[in-house]
Amino acid sequence: MGDDERLQKKLRTLQQTRTGRQVLRDRVAVEHRLAHLANRQGPKARYRGTRRNVFDLRRLSAVQNLETLARYQRENTRAAA
Repeated sequence: MGDDERLQKKLRTLQQTRTGRQVLRDRVAVEHRLAHLANRQGPKARYRGTRRNVFDLRRLSAVQNLETLARYQRENTRAAA
């Protein structure tokens, strides 16, 4: 049995129902945002200790959110012009 075979089976069963597909759509949105953070942070922890790394993750999240807001604001000003 593969490492993620149980997960794959669970995801396949979720695809069969309407509510399961909604759960998967929500999951994709969260995983997409986490992938952006992982790309920005890299594969290793920057600091030693949980407290500093949690702070770093929150800092990265804030920067990502600010960039997202700035992009939405630019798009809205272009659409209004």
